[in-house]
Amino acid sequence: MTERADLPAPLVPADIDIAGLSSFLLDIDRLFHSELWALSTGEEFKAAVALWGHAWRQRPAGSLPNDDRLLAAFSGAGGRWKKVKAIALRGFVLCSDNRFYHRVLCEDVLRAAKSKDARKERTAAATRARQAKSEPDQTPPSGGKKPNGINETPDRNVGRNGQRNEGRDDQRHDVRHERRDETVAITSRSPLRSPIAGHSSTEEENNPAAACEPVPSRAAAPPPLAWNCRENFDRVERRCREVLPRDWVQDLVVSPMARLEADGVDLEAEIVPVLLDLAACRRTPIRTWSLLANTVAERVATQRSMRTAEGLSPVPAAPVADDEKIDLGSPYGAYPEATLRIVVAKHREMGGWVEHLFGPPPGRPGCKIPPRLLLEAA
Repeated sequence: MTERADLPAPLVPADIDIAGLSSFLLDIDRLFHSELWALSTGEEFKAAVALWGHAWRQRPAGSLPNDDRLLAAFSGAGGRWKKVKAIALRGFVLCSDNRFYHRVLCEDVLRAAKSKDARKERTAAATRARQAKSEPDQTPPSGGKKPNGINETPDRNVGRNGQRNEGRDDQRHDVRHERRDETVAITSRSPLRSPIAGHSSTEEENNPAAACEPVPSRAAAPPPLAWNCRENFDRVERRCREVLPRDWVQDLVVSPMARLEADGVDLEAEIVPVLLDLAACRRTPIRTWSLLANTVAERVATQRSMRTAEGLSPVPAAPVADDEKIDLGSPYGAYPEATLRIVVAKHREMGGWVEHLFGPPPGRPGCKIPPRLLLEAA
């Protein structure tokens, strides 16, 4: 990023973190007495508020990139951005890192970051206190009993120790049993039980492995197809036509769409969502695969630029397959295993639990989280 010495320093630190805070304060009195309220048209005011929201979610928070293409997309003005730019950017100042910072919004960013850090410290302190409370006390010198004037009497323990030592001395003169060590090893430890073999319900409760359903095995993925083979063309065309209206693409040359996927555009995570959006918003159908592929490529390039500017991965995560989800029952439906793993990790770290959604906490009867996920997170 190019630094400009003739501009002021950024209004917030670059490493400030307000992730997870999706709202900011809006001072109504200050807004109604501002120049923006007095001078802006409806379109300009709408663009300004949209920029505030996007600036709150940027990194650093409270700032926007100095790029008219991104600002036009963030504001929703599109091709009319130059007409609303002057009013929509009121309150923003260009700083030395070549980003616009909103003076009022940055004040809220600093307050929110301070509040978040304080809350995080309170949570960490509560966690430490809870862990210290749950840790068992050190074993008292009397073999697990609290010391008192009775069980710590020296004369009482001396008599017991003497009897014990006499018995041991007598055993030293006995004939040594050759298989004594083997017998002790067998009788002092019960053999491992297989969850497959038939056991009583009491035995299954004592065996954690018996409570776990087997991890579903997935078939090995077939080798990838060549992008220009007929089988791959049919696969791409079939998936695209599933989400497109019937009166759209009429030609048979589907290679431009297959080439788009071969160039690194994800079919499920990027191409299909764009096709659904085009089918819902575009009045005029697109009749050829070539024109459709060009339109999809432009949309995907814009989306990747916006996600990168927001500090996100350029490519969104692909939808999770149904066989990789866990059904939590009506009315909540199925959740991806990755989401449930995060829920369990948060519970172990912070202690929170949404009981009406996931059932009783882990370790209690009725918990909806599969035992194998609980064991993985343990």
